[in-house]
Amino acid sequence: MPVQTLPVQPLLAVPSQRLWMERQAWFQRRLDDTRGEMPAAIGEQAEALLVDLQLSFCAGAWVAVVILAQTALDADLADRELAGEETGIALNDIRFGRDYVWLRNRRNDLVHEEGRTALTIRDQTEDRARLEAEARRAVELLFKALKG
Repeated sequence: MPVQTLPVQPLLAVPSQRLWMERQAWFQRRLDDTRGEMPAAIGEQAEALLVDLQLSFCAGAWVAVVILAQTALDADLADRELAGEETGIALNDIRFGRDYVWLRNRRNDLVHEEGRTALTIRDQTEDRARLEAEARRAVELLFKALKG
């Protein structure tokens, strides 16, 4: 059966400056709040990934935001575990808490197609609000985890 293609050109357009600035302000407020409450500096790789995470968020690349949020979280956790900084309770919540399991599973669904398609062009064109909500949730969860 042929795959139905939908026009994706509008998705590839750069957001307006106003929209970019609104997204950047939302992201930056959360990042600033997190940095004010972090017990220690985050790892270099996690911090570097935050740059692409913020760029993706501002651009409206919602799927990339979910993937990068979990990737940054993984990098930070690896650094904390190596340094012996992670406590059992915090680690337990990040590893097994319902919200973090959702984030990890959603990232895995988006990256690894295992038996079902987790994302289609139709999702990208017709379900942008849901994808944006997932991206915002992913950012919030990452920053909550970074606070320790």
